[in-house]
Amino acid sequence: MSFITENKDIHDFLTLVSKNTGERNRERWIENLRCNRALFRKTGWAADKLQGVEKGKSAIIIGASPAVEKQIKTLKEIQYDKDFVFCALSSNLDYLLKNGIKPKYTIVVDAHESTGADWKNVDMNKTKDITLISNTFTYPPMLERWKGPLYFLALDSDNKFMSKKHDKWYGPANGFGNGFPSIMAQFNIMSMVAFLIFECIVLLFIGHELSFKDDDARYYVDRKDDRDNETRYPHGDINLNKVHTTTGLLAVKYSLEAFLEPLMGAGWFFNCTEAGIFGMSKKFPYPHQIPWIQQLTLRNGIAQARNIMRTGQPFYE
Repeated sequence: MSFITENKDIHDFLTLVSKNTGERNRERWIENLRCNRALFRKTGWAADKLQGVEKGKSAIIIGASPAVEKQIKTLKEIQYDKDFVFCALSSNLDYLLKNGIKPKYTIVVDAHESTGADWKNVDMNKTKDITLISNTFTYPPMLERWKGPLYFLALDSDNKFMSKKHDKWYGPANGFGNGFPSIMAQFNIMSMVAFLIFECIVLLFIGHELSFKDDDARYYVDRKDDRDNETRYPHGDINLNKVHTTTGLLAVKYSLEAFLEPLMGAGWFFNCTEAGIFGMSKKFPYPHQIPWIQQLTLRNGIAQARNIMRTGQPFYE
């Protein structure tokens, strides 16, 4: 992970975000750290327990945007395929389970009690064979309800007071003393986990629009959210049409794109959302596609991933 910590632009950006969120949430974070200690002692670190467990497979990172609704049929066709690993989020677990999709992994990183609403209607008995990866200061009642395997992840923080508490109660962080980079969102962190811990070198992204196709479009696929009302700004999408996004979604987009850029050549990254703005920028030649993120349909992405796992290369080259 040195390419992240040694990149000044990424480091400065993450530091700014960490300071801002840390100042507002420090007390909550520390209280959650205190509450989660007992559970941590029974489980352990994701970086220790899960390192390399999915090597040779392709990870499908499933987001919670409206676009995921159109992918359910295709996901059902491959969810028992041993070549693919489904990685979900706390915010879409209820939707996926209700639609017959059971991810192998789910991640939760949020500390605020409002996050608990994501699982208000989840049948926790269905989580017995799903592995949860949790931030150390996640909202504790969510973790107490989980029935399946659970391992922790220590996210990096620039807040010295919180870091001191973390080192005292959980050190060494992640089992080797370094915090895991926190890049804005659960989707981004799950992507990093899949590449750096699971060792999946092919990542397929779906349900990751990072934008709204029209005024009626919602943030989540299955419910309303306060972020539906945030100020929206125009942006070009993967089809070179105008859509709208927010400053928060742009931050998520830029941070994940920046993480993937240095890995170009070490892995393959397919945006199979079939909508949205991920992987698009005016900085690059027409059609403004970032070269290290390929824009594919989900079915094409699956076919490319199979070829990579079989031959070491996609067949589009």
